[in-house]
Amino acid sequence: MMLCYNANTKQIQRLKAPHLPQDHEVCWLHFTEQTKEMLQDLLEKLSIHPLAKKALLNGSDFPKVDQYEKCAFVSIFIVNDQFQKTQLRIIATERYVISFTEREIELAKKLFVHLQHHPDHLSHPGYILYEFLNSAAMEYLELVDYIARHIQALEKQVFKTPFANEIGHLVFRWKVRLHELRQIAEAQEEVMKTIGHSNFPYVNEESNPYIQDAIARFARVTSALDTFRETLTGIFDLQLSLKSDHMNVIMKTLTLVSVVFIPMTFIAGLYGMNFEKMPELKWKYGYLYALLLMASLGIGIALYFKKKGWWGERSKHQK
Repeated sequence: MMLCYNANTKQIQRLKAPHLPQDHEVCWLHFTEQTKEMLQDLLEKLSIHPLAKKALLNGSDFPKVDQYEKCAFVSIFIVNDQFQKTQLRIIATERYVISFTEREIELAKKLFVHLQHHPDHLSHPGYILYEFLNSAAMEYLELVDYIARHIQALEKQVFKTPFANEIGHLVFRWKVRLHELRQIAEAQEEVMKTIGHSNFPYVNEESNPYIQDAIARFARVTSALDTFRETLTGIFDLQLSLKSDHMNVIMKTLTLVSVVFIPMTFIAGLYGMNFEKMPELKWKYGYLYALLLMASLGIGIALYFKKKGWWGERSKHQK
């Protein structure tokens, strides 16, 4: 995808082969892995710093911007909802912008169509940089919305199935993803601030406000990622709290049941002693008396617990 803007005619020309712009022209040349040989041939003809050429072909591990004598190298990352990262490498000069991605991306296709309908957006390299940065920011904001929906679903799942071990696994996986994404987003925000600085040579006064708008939009991304990490920590703590509460209820129930049966055990043990002179053993209704006594004590203790709210309190709150 190659476009060239003519400042005299205010028109855009679609190029079939790489074209070095004249004094009144500004060109955008986009290459992919399939057209890499064409890019290499073009770079051999350009008088730009060798490190800039090497960076454009090999890329970098993180977003960055390097300024050289006649050009600037910019590397930004685009992440889709599958968390697949695509590196967009850019060389910006006063008359042309060269971009490269290893595979075709929708961002470049949309920009190609957009520039043909808005020729003035290709009148200066600063506008092209803005279009890249703004489109990348919008992609990140869509990813933020995607993450927000999944984290909200995870919060609801905690209350539906608080004892599911899968929740803890999901929280861990999301925190790993957010950590990696946060590192990229932080570096990319610094790149955008560098480009938006007044000393950056390839952004003019007219295009700088647009760059600042893209920076402000992208700032929401880093802020949202920090919020998501705190929310995930809260979800994990909430699940631990619910599990602990459930365990306390179980222990409380077992304790109350054992307390109810302690007097019965005492009575059974008392009359189970093998002494010869125990008057109650010869009573006609001694057995019935012992059963009634144990039942009365058990019911009495249970009613006392009920009155204090120690028994049945949970089910009452649930209703």
